Amino acid sequence: MPNILKKYLLLMLMLLLVAGCADNSSPKPGGNTAVPNQNNQQNQSQPNAIKMKVYFATTDAMNLSAETFNYAPQDYTPQNALIRLIQGPKSSNLISVMPQGTELLGFYIKNNIAYVNFNDKLRKNYGGGSAGEILLVAAITNTLTEFDQIKKVQILVEGKKVDTIGGHIDVREPVGRSDDLIK
Repeated sequence: MPNILKKYLLLMLMLLLVAGCADNSSPKPGGNTAVPNQNNQQNQSQPNAIKMKVYFATTDAMNLSAETFNYAPQDYTPQNALIRLIQGPKSSNLISVMPQGTELLGFYIKNNIAYVNFNDKLRKNYGGGSAGEILLVAAITNTLTEFDQIKKVQILVEGKKVDTIGGHIDVREPVGRSDDLIK
């Protein structure tokens, strides 16, 4: 086999190996809901791990309680907190507030306001009453306002402001933190 052909084949093999080993675990615009570095996230002894608080409903559906997850510094992001919120709690003492099928479509921060864009399942699959809607909005807001750069949250559905998620809570304007619901 000519030397140039061997080099070409070796180069192609190396490119395939590198492409196959690429890390695709960080969130991408458009709603990737994979949790990055899940092995690192739960490793309590990981050096430099940052504790991320994500809020879920208590089993009596009266309050919120934070569940703490460890993240590597590069994965400690508001987007990953939202992804974790969508995935639900690990603890059996807490319940998810996010409607089934909800996906994160986009996220950005402007003037200390987080703009969070969910798919239409947030509204279409919402089945709770006013108390459930209060907990849903507060869980999103409290989880995101754990990050210093976020003071309020604007909830969007399919890229648009909505009046309400389930008919009870006005979300046309950015919503602030609800510490009174934390147990």
